[in-house]
Amino acid sequence: MATKTKTHKDDRIDLRAKTSQKDFLRYAASLHKMKLSTFVLVSALKVAEETVNEKIHFSLSEKQWNSFCKELDKPARAIPKLKRLLSGSKVFDD
Repeated sequence: MATKTKTHKDDRIDLRAKTSQKDFLRYAASLHKMKLSTFVLVSALKVAEETVNEKIHFSLSEKQWNSFCKELDKPARAIPKLKRLLSGSKVFDD
């Protein structure tokens, strides 16, 4: 039989809401058989994940993908100032 372990939560998030908003969230939480705070946290994390994914993932049409790959396959171009910067002494020291 699995045992439940308590998790230690380090921080608190406080927010203000209208009574009607809190009641609505409490009702939604009850539909999932969750405590209000758990429901709000799970919901917020879901939206946060979607927001981050929109910024780090992208989709391309086949034509765009082929063009993207073509650009990646080109040889790197030399950037003299960057080459001097990275070959200088103590660039990353300190």
